[in-house]
Amino acid sequence: MNFIKRMLNDVLVKLFNTILFNEEDYLKKHCNQKITLRGVHVLECVNACKQNNENTMGNVAANLGVTAGTLTTLLKKLEKDNYIYRVQAKDDKRKIFIELTSLAKSVLEVHDKYHDNMINIITSNLGKKEEMALVDLLSKIKYYFTKQTK
Repeated sequence: MNFIKRMLNDVLVKLFNTILFNEEDYLKKHCNQKITLRGVHVLECVNACKQNNENTMGNVAANLGVTAGTLTTLLKKLEKDNYIYRVQAKDDKRKIFIELTSLAKSVLEVHDKYHDNMINIITSNLGKKEEMALVDLLSKIKYYFTKQTK
């Protein structure tokens, strides 16, 4: 691996780990809840699916890129800790909707604040062209990782 590629690898790995560490630390300090970062991201996905009335088990699992069985395991803990509840569809008993509790919504507010702060700090010293270049580069990186998981 040449020097530039090693540097890029180092930056990506450290950036990813630092973001996860900082996000988890922020949630611990501001949330007063014992929820994993993965649990928060599941809640975030449920909330995003809910915006389009697509908060079914199948849709949430697909959006997370996990199986229905894996999602069920994740949801059992979230349900036990009062972050979500499940509702059976009236028209189709096989369809289960995932709903967020007020506790989950408060956790998501803290999580959203972390992301708002992170983006504001990142963009605070960038001009519009630099912001667009950053979005373009990160979109290409995201595309690579999205293709890797399929």
